[in-house]
Amino acid sequence: MRSPAPLKADAVGLLLRTLRLATTRTDGDALRDGWGLADHRGLDNLIDFEGCALWLSRRLRQIRANLGDRVTQLAHDLAARNLLVDAETETTLGHLAALDVPCILLKGAARRALAHELPFADARPTFDLDILVPAAAAPDVWHALRREGYLLVHPGRKPRPEHHHLPGLLGPVGVAVEIHTSVAPGISPEVSWERLRPTARRIHRFGVAIMVPSPTELLWDGMMHAVRGGARGFRLYQFLAASCIVASGGGAEAALQQIRARLAPTSAPPVALTSAWLAAATWLGGVGEDDPPAGLQRALQWRLTVARRLSPDHRALGAFADEASRLEFDLPPTRGVTRGLRPLGAVLVRNAYRCWRLARAS
Repeated sequence: MRSPAPLKADAVGLLLRTLRLATTRTDGDALRDGWGLADHRGLDNLIDFEGCALWLSRRLRQIRANLGDRVTQLAHDLAARNLLVDAETETTLGHLAALDVPCILLKGAARRALAHELPFADARPTFDLDILVPAAAAPDVWHALRREGYLLVHPGRKPRPEHHHLPGLLGPVGVAVEIHTSVAPGISPEVSWERLRPTARRIHRFGVAIMVPSPTELLWDGMMHAVRGGARGFRLYQFLAASCIVASGGGAEAALQQIRARLAPTSAPPVALTSAWLAAATWLGGVGEDDPPAGLQRALQWRLTVARRLSPDHRALGAFADEASRLEFDLPPTRGVTRGLRPLGAVLVRNAYRCWRLARAS
């Protein structure tokens, strides 16, 4: 039997090991004891910022531990939001079924549809509903939803030509709905449909028969959606898009092999971030050594350090977190006003992060 890794009263290490989807009962006992010794200062703010409260709350129940009322409330809020997305999914799919239009659920809605197979797939925050339809059918679907009372999310904004989804709509329960003709910018509708449709699975969920992407396509889309967001994609909740697939076993290893093969001949944007993201997501899914990837642990330790010194403000914490990640992953510094950080502020944050790293290394 594998011996559990020795645990220190390190909040970040405990957080990551608790979230990891490969914990034995013995590990759970050690984690529960560790939480009783850890310094919890700033941790609630970090958990909120990372969007992992629902994931963490469910894992804490599994190991019979508790981090207090705020984590529980954050988890309840995320769960309530996810249920709104489920309600919107059921309503919108009903309209598409009446139109007899084939569609494939994407992103969060697809993972939630597979929560009975993918561990913790429904523990990730889901903010909107993304549906892929054949490009020729997309305008009819969009106008049909408008006739059903769906509103424009941005009524004053002109549609962008050749965008990968039609202008966002707001459904009856206040959830944004995006009708996609492609999975991402720069990928043609024909390529998107021809890539996803042959391997998509048909399941019965939300009151209708629907199609969901294969594990490979779900993992690829989750990773690429995150890394296209740059440093903001290196958040705990973003990793769950892949971690739940990795933890499911079955075809997960084949999916990972295909993902790595897709990355090998290209310079995926951006290379360092993509590599670190995949390493973090697979470790959280239970693959790899006991210790978390160094880059993941360092990112969370820096953010916790900041969270203990600043007011619980996502904008300020985001500026410090993202600029440090840009430095780590060789991304250009902030230009102009981005999340409240000007170019001079970016330089100061980068220098503060360098000093922090040097102090930790000494």
